[in-house]
Amino acid sequence: MHVTILSGRVSEHDWRKLENEYEQLLKHPPQGVISSLLVQCLGEPKLWQIITTWESIGAYKDAKERKLIDGCFDLFCNAGSIPHRNEFAVFGIFTRV
Repeated sequence: MHVTILSGRVSEHDWRKLENEYEQLLKHPPQGVISSLLVQCLGEPKLWQIITTWESIGAYKDAKERKLIDGCFDLFCNAGSIPHRNEFAVFGIFTRV
């Protein structure tokens, strides 16, 4: 499992645009995406993140190579932000069923 977090600062007048474009983009997620969340920081409302869980680092790298991950980056750019992406290895997981 592999996690990416794309972060950007978005002006209040672009919040709805970011939400709407995210919703449209995720109607057809790249192969290998397990889940994706669009989150907004409560303490710093202009800070938004897209947290994506991938089946594997290989699935992420394949999507990256095929430029299938550019859509999320573009969402932030379209909302007037310059995003930054971090990648994380997963060492533990808990899911309540």
